[in-house]
Amino acid sequence: MKKKLHIHLDPIGGISGDMFISSMIDAEPSLKNQIKIISSKIIKDVKLSIKKLTNNHIAGTKFNVDLVSKKNNHHRSYKDIKLLIKKSSIDEKIKEIAIDIFHILAKAESEVHGVTLDKVSFHEIGAWDSIIDNIISAFIINKFNTEYDITWSCSATPIGSGMINTAHGILSVPAPATALILKNFPIVDDGIKGERTTPTGAAILSHLKPLPNISSANLGNIKIHKQGIGIGSKDFKTIPNILRVLIFKTANSSVKNTTNEVISEINFDIDDQTPEDLALSLNTISKSNGVLDIIQNPTLGKKGRVSINIKILCRVEETEKIIEHIFNETSTIGLRHTIKGRYILNREVKKISHFNIKETKRPSGKFTKKVESNDLKNYSYKNRKSIKSKIENN
Repeated sequence: MKKKLHIHLDPIGGISGDMFISSMIDAEPSLKNQIKIISSKIIKDVKLSIKKLTNNHIAGTKFNVDLVSKKNNHHRSYKDIKLLIKKSSIDEKIKEIAIDIFHILAKAESEVHGVTLDKVSFHEIGAWDSIIDNIISAFIINKFNTEYDITWSCSATPIGSGMINTAHGILSVPAPATALILKNFPIVDDGIKGERTTPTGAAILSHLKPLPNISSANLGNIKIHKQGIGIGSKDFKTIPNILRVLIFKTANSSVKNTTNEVISEINFDIDDQTPEDLALSLNTISKSNGVLDIIQNPTLGKKGRVSINIKILCRVEETEKIIEHIFNETSTIGLRHTIKGRYILNREVKKISHFNIKETKRPSGKFTKKVESNDLKNYSYKNRKSIKSKIENN
């Protein structure tokens, strides 16, 4: 079984193909020699530059592709690039990832220019340095996919602003193809001008399908394993132009026979819904996918009214759907939400007669049993007590 690994991208300055490669090399320097071998399988007439630099007082790695000769470094069609990759001697999985990244770019360009995929022509992206960037990015992604059970996440991507010179003339930032690729991705406008996310950077993100934040990965107890800083080409006055990568590993629990994980806790108060109606609403919410528990406590609000505090524990990935359900099913107009860690004892459900029995091993080594309460709801108090005693003490 592969070890779990989570990689979080933090595009403080932005993200591009070379910044992605730079940050991963900075986190994992052993990639250097492997990257040189991969690039030599694509084109011989190339020199890779991997340097330690600083940007706005932050140290990191800068990766760059230099061509010894500018011959044949012109625009290429998507069809030509796909054929070039397929004919190369690199691993098939790397080819698949590289072609998928170019496919994402080509699909966006075809929509922007109103042409079919086969007629898409790349200009800046069709040059050898950009092709090498994409293939090396594909190599890095495949290497981590092969060695680990991996998940990715990414902070909000800076959208940038202003104008850039392209083969199609002066265009506004983000470039039209970049904007299409970033559709549905969380973005941020920090007021800093310039192209912050390149088409290649956006395409890499689209291929990775990253979660919006680390907690969404539902990793439980984790620790930072490595950090990498990728330096960009531009200089910004107020922030370092870097892409930071954080590599996380799951931390083993010191408590025996337990699993540690993260969950969402949603809190809200109700003081204007009858207990009878609220009970029906909470019963409906309890059936939502991802709800783990619902807890109610009476409390006194600031206006002197008795209210009910509701706490709902749920799976992180279902949080937004459950919040929407809460707003539709209850009278609350506001709630609070936090991510919390929890330890749970590992358990096994066994069947005895027609009863489901939850069996748990305690850290001490002792086993305890519990009958599922739903299986006892049609029995009288006396019979419930007798059944539980026979099964749980057996």
